[in-house]
Amino acid sequence: MAWKHWLFSFLFSQFPISHAAWAPVNVSRTLVIGGDPYYLSTESILSLPHVQLPREIVPFVVFNSNASSVTGTSLASTISTWQEVDDVFSESFLQGALILHTSRGQAALSSSAVEFFNDKGTELVMLGGSVSAFRTNGRFTLATVGNINLAPGPYVLARDAFGTPAVYTPLRLHFDDTQSFFKSVTPLSDGSFSIVSATMDTDSSPYIGVPSRIYSLQQNDSKLPLAGVRVSVKDIYFLKGLRTSAGNRHFYTTYAPRNATGPAVSRLMQLGAHIVGMSKTVQFANGDRATADWIDYHAPFVQRGDGYREPSGSSTGAGAGISALDWLDVAIGSDTGGSIRGPAGVNGLYGIRPSVGAISLEDVLPLSDVLDTGGFISRDPKLFSTFGKAWYAESFKSYPSFPRKILLSSDFERVSSNASTVYDAFFQKLQSFLGATISNFSIPQAWNETSGVETPVDILLNQTYPILIGWHQSTVVGHPFYKDYAAANQGRMPHVNPGVLTRWDYAQSQGLSVFETELSHRETFENWTLNHFLTGSPESCSDSIYLYPQNAGEYASRQTYYTGPPGPPFGFSSGRIAVHARSPDMVVPIGQIPFMSSITGIEEQLPVTVSLVARRGCDFVLLDLVSALADAGIVQTVKTGRTAF
Repeated sequence: MAWKHWLFSFLFSQFPISHAAWAPVNVSRTLVIGGDPYYLSTESILSLPHVQLPREIVPFVVFNSNASSVTGTSLASTISTWQEVDDVFSESFLQGALILHTSRGQAALSSSAVEFFNDKGTELVMLGGSVSAFRTNGRFTLATVGNINLAPGPYVLARDAFGTPAVYTPLRLHFDDTQSFFKSVTPLSDGSFSIVSATMDTDSSPYIGVPSRIYSLQQNDSKLPLAGVRVSVKDIYFLKGLRTSAGNRHFYTTYAPRNATGPAVSRLMQLGAHIVGMSKTVQFANGDRATADWIDYHAPFVQRGDGYREPSGSSTGAGAGISALDWLDVAIGSDTGGSIRGPAGVNGLYGIRPSVGAISLEDVLPLSDVLDTGGFISRDPKLFSTFGKAWYAESFKSYPSFPRKILLSSDFERVSSNASTVYDAFFQKLQSFLGATISNFSIPQAWNETSGVETPVDILLNQTYPILIGWHQSTVVGHPFYKDYAAANQGRMPHVNPGVLTRWDYAQSQGLSVFETELSHRETFENWTLNHFLTGSPESCSDSIYLYPQNAGEYASRQTYYTGPPGPPFGFSSGRIAVHARSPDMVVPIGQIPFMSSITGIEEQLPVTVSLVARRGCDFVLLDLVSALADAGIVQTVKTGRTAF
């Protein structure tokens, strides 16, 4: 039998058994450092295999020094600066430190630096390739790590999926008590996004992870003008690796994670911005009311006033989040019929519906290919201007002067006396700043006198908006959605909110010929605007600026119950001027007025906002103007919380 044993041994030696290689398990972590929650992504940014960890997880800080001696004073000064600008770093990260030298030559760790780390209880000090430490009496472990390129700021040293010590970028977890976010996200090295799958004690409101602002302090502003800016993205912008809900549960489950991030979001990342999460939207970017129409998901809460004001939409999470969360800088959304301007107005924020075509909306769920725009909201007028000029840089240019004509809507005649006082004060300051003439302007009257069209403008455009949005979206979104959902669910129909169905059904009932007629009506109005209303100027792009009240401090409660879904959004108003003219409309917060809340039982404050409309393509005139008004002290950064000012 020995020959059989030999034969089997020979055969197995000639044909070795192949074992499948196990893929490493992806590990993300939720940590509490110094009492604050943090999240570590599955991806490390650097391996340090030769470092001996004093503990399994070591928070540490990277210091960059360009001096020949690293002193305790310089380290303390650096920390003091960081604490003024960052909400991620804390001294609890000083459990470890990495010292890098950014100039030529060598640097040494001074005795005062050693004493600094001793006082902080630092356990591990790592030295870059050109940094040394002589005659130290430190109560910490020293390690040399060679030449490393890491931005200053807080990090975490922990073992990766292979058990190797590695460096991770921590995200500070912040509680979103407005429920503005749909989910928290973080970018990965392959260009996709992953979910920040972390939470703490919550009432179902999410926790959102944000990176340290310190990493961007030394970045080049000319190349990365949005470095460190934290941005939320409306849940109609597609992000690679993630599903999109567009406010509809069945839409979310029907379609797989997206295989590309659209150019609008990609451009922001190329400019240095940090995408931190997806904000909630009214279903399919239409116009729902908080209590009556938000069926699949819960509408965000506005903190202004008594906390139960109707939040507006469809960029609902964008407005509610920016007005309440001081760790969020900018929210991008869309504006077709008011979806940026409405939330900006209600929340007392800066917002813009840009000219159509300002930024590519490829890989963004559409409402109308003729009217859709990518807009944004912010609290800070200077950041607002910088952000817009960076995001839209390839579409517009600045001009040497500002318009010298201010045209006022007749809508100002119908605001409350308190709001009128706020508006009048702003008009006087704006007129003085511009050295402009100011006059009342009636669009219906000017239309009748100069358009050559017999039909009054409010009749001509009465159903233009509902037809254009309803026909296009039901055709390019609704019909494929019904088909795809039915194919995956044994012929069943998906749920769509009644308000959305009302719009889709009405437009489809009118037919293609009516859609084409309304396209023509819209084009007629845009041409009239360019030739007779917001005419051009070689010095200021737009000869005039048209002002109307965006929100005059009116209160609408989310407690209101309605007997049925809203009908199609018929009508023409000041808010539809920029829609049909496809021109920029910028919202500016200018004050606040009191109201007595039946919920809190005390007098609260509501923001007052104004809209400035310019000629199509003159977006930078408005963005430059708001920056100049901030420099002159006429407008200011608004606060988060119950009051804007």
